[in-house]
Amino acid sequence: MKVLIFNGSLDEEAFRTSRRIAQFYADQFTAVSVEVEQLHLSDYNIPIFQAKLMDSVPEDVQRFVEAFRAADIMIWLTPLYHGGMTGVMKNAIDWLELTSKDTPAYLTNKVVGFTCWSGGNQAMQGIQSLDNVAKALRAWSLPFSVAISNADLYENNDLSEVYKKKMEMLASLLVESKKQF
Repeated sequence: MKVLIFNGSLDEEAFRTSRRIAQFYADQFTAVSVEVEQLHLSDYNIPIFQAKLMDSVPEDVQRFVEAFRAADIMIWLTPLYHGGMTGVMKNAIDWLELTSKDTPAYLTNKVVGFTCWSGGNQAMQGIQSLDNVAKALRAWSLPFSVAISNADLYENNDLSEVYKKKMEMLASLLVESKKQF
């Protein structure tokens, strides 16, 4: 089983929220012997999606798409931006159009869990936008997600125990759901 942790933020430093959450998830999967790939958009140079570019796909886009093809389960994580996921995340996801002719197409039979954080209590809006896109790409969305309020995210410069427990549950449910699938 292989998990893809898809970070929709452009954060590069390990101490940033998106990288810390991604690493926490990676540690959960590694502990149960699940192969992990972390995909951070800041590590890729993905151009604006244009259908006319599908005949000459940039190398970073090819690597990006292959990571999705290879994954059995996924966690998509993003900060809330204007009521949804980051624009760079949505643009990158649009490149999954390259999988439209795969058998099965898009993200069929892949199970996805979501995590979003915001300065207020609106993180569920981001999760709803992630869920809508995942379902449009034929993925199975886990019915449990982790919506985070930045005000409660950290305790003593570490992720709070409340959110650690929720993220542990999300990781566990993803593994178990794929076994049942």
